[in-house]
Amino acid sequence: MNVIAILEVFGKSIKDSFSGKVWRWLGGGSVSALFAVLLFGKNFLDATVEKSINYGIGFLVGLFLIRFLLFLGINLFQYFQNVYRDSKYGDAIVFLKEGFAKIHAYRRLEEKTNETLKIVLISLCDSVQKAFNGKNYCDCSVSIKVPINGALTGQSSVINFCRDSEHSEKRDTPNYQTVDHTIIGNTAFHKVLNKVVKNNPKGFFYLNNNIPKTTDYDNTSKEAYPNEELPYKSEIVVPIIPIERENSKKYETLGYLCVDCEKINKFEEKYDVPFIEGVADGIYDLLQNKPK
Repeated sequence: MNVIAILEVFGKSIKDSFSGKVWRWLGGGSVSALFAVLLFGKNFLDATVEKSINYGIGFLVGLFLIRFLLFLGINLFQYFQNVYRDSKYGDAIVFLKEGFAKIHAYRRLEEKTNETLKIVLISLCDSVQKAFNGKNYCDCSVSIKVPINGALTGQSSVINFCRDSEHSEKRDTPNYQTVDHTIIGNTAFHKVLNKVVKNNPKGFFYLNNNIPKTTDYDNTSKEAYPNEELPYKSEIVVPIIPIERENSKKYETLGYLCVDCEKINKFEEKYDVPFIEGVADGIYDLLQNKPK
């Protein structure tokens, strides 16, 4: 535990405890209000002036302690939440290093095949999946979708080029593979593609933290599951394009990198989206030059 950081949390809590309208009202804002508190016991409880002042001081001290404990709880929660986040994203970096090590080894191969590329990308999906499993404390899945034919357009259909090894058999069932996974039939896919085409400055990603409660959500994968109930409740989808882009240039989207989770509210735009975008950027050239 970082002792200096904890002391800073205590210091901030003390400072927060003395902030707010109540102290401005009792202090510099209204001297009469302070006297009203100190003489409350005398005016309403028939106490002596001395006892009334003691009661008033006790009230002010109690008010401070209540506010201090409240702010201390809030600030400690935020501190440990940040420590937890840093720890989990630190683990994610380790997992990602393992995945990209295999990608770099693949780049050095003299003879590359589609099957070798798929094995390497499955390993990368496994690394990303482990990172999100550890961060979210629940089951997550990672997949890479590519267009069936040619460039990705609004009229395209996509297939799984690969998925993390834990979910490959569970998800890529015969029923799933017979479904036509069209761009227009999937909210995440067509919204992301529209953002890329329009060069949307707000970001080329789709994040949904509560799929069951989203009324305008379409997903062709529902056809592959009983009662059309998806095995996940939140997701992030990013296009496979370079991060460094010229503003005036439109880039061909090679596919999608998708991460989903079995529970709601498990993804953060501030941290998770850049993490996944970095992975998509790292495999762009591999898919662009993938063997036939």
